[in-house]
Amino acid sequence: MRQKRFIKYFVIIGVIFGTVFLSQQAHILDKGNKSTFVNGAVQQAEAYVAKGSGWVMDKVFPSISGEVQKRGEMVTEGINDQKEKVSENISEKISNYFSGVKESILHPGENNCECENQSTSGQ
Repeated sequence: MRQKRFIKYFVIIGVIFGTVFLSQQAHILDKGNKSTFVNGAVQQAEAYVAKGSGWVMDKVFPSISGEVQKRGEMVTEGINDQKEKVSENISEKISNYFSGVKESILHPGENNCECENQSTSGQ
């Protein structure tokens, strides 16, 4: 009984390996060249891609390029405004920090800070 199973499985494995080997024979005999079906499909796909890119360059790109340029200028202006706001905010924070340091040096022991009470509630 065990030998019959072993032989059966051995034959099934042999059939699978044989099928895989025979399915690859066209590529082995062609020595790596594409078959005519695949070659034709690749050529057809290249033609469609060339037509599509030509259509995009002729029809879509001119109508979009002007709008992209306008919006690019708007974005650049917005970025510059944000940069100015950030630099103003940073300079204000730095001047506030140094004025606080100056006050603490000139008047030690006095707490003239207008900060909120940072002690934790519930103590």
